[in-house]
Amino acid sequence: MAVKLLRLKSGEDIVGDVVLGKIGQNITIENPAMLMPMSDGRGNQVQVGLAPWMPFSSEKRFDVPGDWVLLLTEPAQDIVNNYNQVFGSGIVVPKVSTSALLNE
Repeated sequence: MAVKLLRLKSGEDIVGDVVLGKIGQNITIENPAMLMPMSDGRGNQVQVGLAPWMPFSSEKRFDVPGDWVLLLTEPAQDIVNNYNQVFGSGIVVPKVSTSALLNE
């Protein structure tokens, strides 16, 4: 399984553990979460929140029809870290600056 980012026909951006699938075929995703941009009240986007995609379902695994998936890609590391903290393994990859690596 790998954490992937999906853009659906509905415009939703979903992140989750993709078990099986390719665009055009059904995609099986575990513990999907919806990305929700959040603003600071002045219209400036400052962070992205995660919310369960199907919060009222007892299921944790969903089959998304392949023709509903416009894009399947790797999410940014910050998104993966947030997802893993809330929905996944809890493993977070720390940020390492390039200058810190060069100074070693």
